[in-house]
Amino acid sequence: MKVSRQFLRDFAFLANYYLWTPADIEDVKADTRANPDLAHYWTALANAHRAGYEQTDDNNHVRLCDWCKANGYPDPFSE
Repeated sequence: MKVSRQFLRDFAFLANYYLWTPADIEDVKADTRANPDLAHYWTALANAHRAGYEQTDDNNHVRLCDWCKANGYPDPFSE
């Protein structure tokens, strides 16, 4: 699976944000290779976090889809 430089930056951002272990990273890579549509999701998630998305008790652990809709971002599950 060929990915863009931006995707690699997004993936690294998420790995650092979520403190993924090397094993976690390999699992996520394998899942993404098996389901290439996940690449869009990872990019959407990284962009949302950069724009302030986070799940907290104060926002009732808002789901990414709901946050995107409320903040004018595209659906993370469709391209």
